[in-house]
Amino acid sequence: MTNPKLEVLTPQNSQIIFIDHQPQMAFGVQSIDRQTLKNNVVALAKAAKVFKIPTTITSVESESFSRFTYPELLDVFLDKAPQRTGHRVLPPLQAA
Repeated sequence: MTNPKLEVLTPQNSQIIFIDHQPQMAFGVQSIDRQTLKNNVVALAKAAKVFKIPTTITSVESESFSRFTYPELLDVFLDKAPQRTGHRVLPPLQAA
């Protein structure tokens, strides 16, 4: 019997969720340079797309305090990223 905790991650049993990757939210980050953080997030998004890993992008207060999700992150999923209003999570984006 195999241990499900040791199962190899695949696009079928995993998902990547980007939460609040917005300019105002990055001000609280002190452990890494903010540009490096953004570059790493975009690189992870590109890898998720290449490997066809379901991806969710969520944000809060996009039109006021926090501003919109990093355009560089949304550009990775340009053909898939739906817009939304309110405080609900976007549905998973299936990489093309």
